[in-house]
Amino acid sequence: MSDKQIHARYDALLTATADAVMVLEPTGLVMACSTGVAEWLDADAIVGRKLDDIFPEDISAEIIAAAVKALDASKVIKVDIQLRPEHIPVLREQGLSETKWVELRCSAAEGEVLAVFRDITAKRRLERQVTNQAQRDPLTGAYNRRALRPVLEQAVAQAQRYDWVCSLMVIDVDNFSALNDDFSWDCGDQVLQQLVTSVHSMKRTSDFLARYGDDQFVMFMPETNHDQGMAAGQRVRRIMEEMEIPYAAGDVHFTVSVGVAALHGPEDDPDNMLRRALENLFIAKQSGHNRVEGEA
Repeated sequence: MSDKQIHARYDALLTATADAVMVLEPTGLVMACSTGVAEWLDADAIVGRKLDDIFPEDISAEIIAAAVKALDASKVIKVDIQLRPEHIPVLREQGLSETKWVELRCSAAEGEVLAVFRDITAKRRLERQVTNQAQRDPLTGAYNRRALRPVLEQAVAQAQRYDWVCSLMVIDVDNFSALNDDFSWDCGDQVLQQLVTSVHSMKRTSDFLARYGDDQFVMFMPETNHDQGMAAGQRVRRIMEEMEIPYAAGDVHFTVSVGVAALHGPEDDPDNMLRRALENLFIAKQSGHNRVEGEA
């Protein structure tokens, strides 16, 4: 195939797709470019430049690696790349105003590489939304039990690696079944929602709150020793004790019991911490409710 035929084919490909497309040499030189529907790319400003003049070093290296692999393997190589305007001044000047995710697909042709940049930002956002929904309790908005497990495992392992302290508490609404019976399930739902809202207002950004059961919540507290965990538990208990929830049948008052456990060195693990916190919660319940119990 002659050079004229090759370039004619490239021109046809470049104009036939809505994706941004670059024709690259293995060195990273942009031989041709079509912006498609990408408003953040100026073809005239791209052609004749090398990738490392356009993108940060890590991104240009990733694109070139995919291009070389496509040439060597003679197959399409796919890579997802995040484009952040604050990291790419050249593209920011050309109109990249927000973070974009693109799927890069590199394929070899006559010693050059066709690099197709497909905007998958909407797809990524949807995936994140679905993932977030899968990890959230739909009633309260708190994280759910499924989300709690990996957070505990990672945080406890990190604390053990660096000899840090950490604690967790289990919060349980006292007499929750009676509250539902005396008022309604809707009232019980409001109690749980208000509990989460109140705990969120007093917890630190680093603390992790998850719904653990029907009326139970676990809050993991990094860099928190046992005494500090007990103090945090008392704050939660007092806030709930003083709360009033307006309801048609009258203002609703409720209390919580709290069990606290702290990390016990390198041999401890999340399961044991949870077990001890639940045992301490049981003691608080048996001792009359509206109490915080920890480890002696």
